[in-house]
Amino acid sequence: MTYVALLFAPACVASVESETMNRESTICGALKERFVFWMWSTMAPGPDASRIGHNSNIQTASFATSDDRTLKGYKYSAHDDSGKPVPAKGYILMALGNAMIADQMIGELADYARSGYDAYIFDYRGYGNSQGKRRINAIIEDYREIIAWLNTQYERSILYGVSLGGLVIMNAIGSGARFDAAVIDSSPSKLSDRGCPETIDPVNHVSAAIAPKLLVVTGKRDQVLPPAQTRELRQKAAAMGARTIDGDNFAHPYMDRSYDVHQRRTKLIRDYFLRED
Repeated sequence: MTYVALLFAPACVASVESETMNRESTICGALKERFVFWMWSTMAPGPDASRIGHNSNIQTASFATSDDRTLKGYKYSAHDDSGKPVPAKGYILMALGNAMIADQMIGELADYARSGYDAYIFDYRGYGNSQGKRRINAIIEDYREIIAWLNTQYERSILYGVSLGGLVIMNAIGSGARFDAAVIDSSPSKLSDRGCPETIDPVNHVSAAIAPKLLVVTGKRDQVLPPAQTRELRQKAAAMGARTIDGDNFAHPYMDRSYDVHQRRTKLIRDYFLRED
């Protein structure tokens, strides 16, 4: 059983956060949620700025949440083919999978920075260099705030959620966050049948208003979140006008069996995001 499956194992359903509830309270079972996020964080590599190298277009970034936690990450600044900074057309924000950290993944957004977008990745609270406790409710609330903040700085908003990050992004946009395009790559359709409240189920955040701006990607070879766990979100999104891809050779994101398959997947996503440029 994978650590993802452990979180999705049946448990008593908890209530959703109220305005007075501590953001870092558990909502998917007190012991299970703490244990699974602890296990995930041990799978993630430790922070190591040397992974970035000497790239002058990548700078550290930080965000202060409304509950006084500081999230650390990176900004890959928009630039031309020669590496010279250019005014940004907009931003792309990537919400990571559960065992990823910012310095490991920021380089994956190089094409977007080279295409004129400022690209951001933050470590989830409790991961890497970010403060706070690892809690799903807190992570969702953090990204609602990050998106709202970035939307005050840029005209165009691009959101990319991978695995757990897909759930995070769906909750943010489902609650009304402004965005121009989003890709949800291999997110579970729901967690309510596995111990979490229905209000965080990604499938419950799909609507006719946001679906035309979505690309939902799944993979038939995904062994982390198999088709039975991702199919409902993809099908509902398609019925409401979203573009969807169920790749015959796609595994879980960044776990594809060959570099060629990975490149084909990243190109499909990049082309979707940049189609209006």
